[in-house]
Amino acid sequence: MNLAESIAEAKDRREAPIIAEVKRIIPKLADREGRPKDERNAGRLARIYQEGGAIGISLVTEGKYFGGQPEEDIPAVLQSTALPLLIKDFILDEEKVDFYVDLISRSGKERLGRVTLLLTAHWVGDRLPAMLSYVHSKGMLALVETRKPEDLSYLDSSSQLPRLVGINNKNIDELEKGEDQIRLTSELVSRYREVVGDCLLISQSAHQRPQDVRRSIDAGADAILVGTAFIVATEPVKTVASFVHALENGR
Repeated sequence: MNLAESIAEAKDRREAPIIAEVKRIIPKLADREGRPKDERNAGRLARIYQEGGAIGISLVTEGKYFGGQPEEDIPAVLQSTALPLLIKDFILDEEKVDFYVDLISRSGKERLGRVTLLLTAHWVGDRLPAMLSYVHSKGMLALVETRKPEDLSYLDSSSQLPRLVGINNKNIDELEKGEDQIRLTSELVSRYREVVGDCLLISQSAHQRPQDVRRSIDAGADAILVGTAFIVATEPVKTVASFVHALENGR
């Protein structure tokens, strides 16, 4: 099952589709609190998130700023859970895509269908249509991460629209070190819909409480990506579950 299918199934169950993140270094907390690199087993964390009801795993594999270790963590996650996997890195060219195709294929080529690669629109720029096509040609999905609807202007009229578009509530150019604030609104979602129609919109970052999930869903998001709140949780299964069931009874 890929990420788009997993999101759709959660929505059918009337649950909040939660993508739970494994991240070795949280730059904001490393700077402010001296939080060390998280050395927990990525596969075990993925299983914990799955137990809490997450519909997908996001794995930050960028090494310089986020401490990612793809050669170790990608196989661990793919082998420990059947959930879809979103790989988050600074992917700017086909060479980096090929790196991940090779790495994933070592665990079994059939697993490529479970994988989504993150493409940050304003970094990829004019090459976004070609990069989207290349990722799709390898049997994977792409999540196009944006700051604003205008970032999608790199998609020309002949481009195949992405199935997944991320709206980051924080600034990736600043390594998401800003304050946690859900900036997604129904007006903003409407502007995205004018460009990408019924693609799946994912609200990324800044979700610290279940009520943040409700706010993004009420604004029109199809799914939520949560990182720090789960990584620092003392009882991650319960924390993930509280986000998954955030829409129940207005809790």
